[in-house]
Amino acid sequence: MGRATIRNIILLAFISLAGIITTQIYWVKKALDLREQQFDHRAYIALKSVADRLLQDTKHRVQLDGINRKASNYYTLDFSSPVNVTMLENYLIIESKNQDLNTDFEYGIFECTTDSFYYGRFINIQNIGNIERLKIKAKPSENYYIGVLFPKKGNYLQDDLKLLIFFSVVLLVVIGFFTYTILIILKQKKLSEIKNDFVNNMTHEFKTPISTIALASNVLMRDDIIQQPEKLKHYATIIQEENKRLKSQVESVLQVSQIESQKLQLNLTTVDVHALLEKVIKNFEPRLAEIDGHITLSLHAARHFILADEVHLTNIFYNLLDNAIKYCDKVPDIQVSTLNKHKGIEISVKDNGKGISRDAHKMIFQKFFRVPSGNLHDVKGFGLGLFYVKNMMKLHKGKIALHSVPNTGSTFTLWFQTKKEK
Repeated sequence: MGRATIRNIILLAFISLAGIITTQIYWVKKALDLREQQFDHRAYIALKSVADRLLQDTKHRVQLDGINRKASNYYTLDFSSPVNVTMLENYLIIESKNQDLNTDFEYGIFECTTDSFYYGRFINIQNIGNIERLKIKAKPSENYYIGVLFPKKGNYLQDDLKLLIFFSVVLLVVIGFFTYTILIILKQKKLSEIKNDFVNNMTHEFKTPISTIALASNVLMRDDIIQQPEKLKHYATIIQEENKRLKSQVESVLQVSQIESQKLQLNLTTVDVHALLEKVIKNFEPRLAEIDGHITLSLHAARHFILADEVHLTNIFYNLLDNAIKYCDKVPDIQVSTLNKHKGIEISVKDNGKGISRDAHKMIFQKFFRVPSGNLHDVKGFGLGLFYVKNMMKLHKGKIALHSVPNTGSTFTLWFQTKKEK
């Protein structure tokens, strides 16, 4: 499956998810609006029934001037004649239950002229027992209003929406798993590309020395080769060098296995970083001479002794310098410098090569990763060098950082803690 196909599938999937989420939000909002309307309608009917019952009471004749909604959960009934408080509370409880308004409420009686509070109570609708007669001697004067507040209206609206909320949560979980699956697919796709690139490179790297050894072996099998000792030595040397090359390649893969299995043990000794850098750079001089390249060494660190495994430290420097040469599409100009920083030594390897894109910065230290180049094999390697370097730095309790700009070059910065002077 190609990248374009996967990208289109993911795009369509996210569009579908966006549509589902939008639809879900729309229906939740519609359901809440409907519940709000139902509540308002039931509250109005309940209060209208309370007023009607008070008006029909032969002993306590009152006059209703209107029912008003002052807020989303607050209503008022305007009266122009006294009302029996006991009857009022009884009717409020009864009509609330009749209209299935099973939520607590508060009511209060206020005089219109002074807006002063006359009487009121909080009613817990779930714990109502026998309705008792209220012992209130006085009655409000004319022109008063009754306020009814439903403080738990929000909870009441949500009670019938619990199933819808549950399905919304389930949908969010499904979306979460879907997103996680997409990320896994993308990761697996990336790993597949890395694996294919590694297999292609490994096949190419192994094929060349094997073919060379096969050709040299065929020459050595000829009867007349014994008569030509110089050619015999030449082809034997070729086989020996290619065998070393194969051995080096196999060892690089085995080192990665040892790192991952945590079986690699460091042989820590006191190492002079400056002396080791000079030694490694000297080994690169013949190779650089063939391509007119050069390395500038600037040693500014006053403290340059560290506790490290000299073999692996040599490999770290070798890998960085080898990459600086391999990934340079012009005459290599490499600058290696040291300085003391943060109670340690900082080693900088700067080149003028192809550089590394920002997207690849986070992956450049991963196993088998190489900047994608299709089926081209113009640069040899398995993509294990920087993975090895990163893990060796961790084992040495050091740090590595990368700064790179495409078509400009890269700078790898290493930091090691220096050995304390006695």
